[in-house]
Amino acid sequence: MLSTNKIAGAFLAIVEEAEKALEKELPKKAEKRLKTIISIAKHQSDIRKSEKGSCKGHAKKCCAKK
Repeated sequence: MLSTNKIAGAFLAIVEEAEKALEKELPKKAEKRLKTIISIAKHQSDIRKSEKGSCKGHAKKCCAKK
């Protein structure tokens, strides 16, 4: 099993490679998909780097366990 730090680093590597690909001329559909990949990878990296319990969204009613 990979550590949380290694997984966060892997997501950052995905962001870097996707941003490099965006520098090239691509069809609009491919650009949109790369931007989505970047957004998801940044979010996942941020989550893994954050302190446990620091996510404010999980305290909201919509995220609370039932």
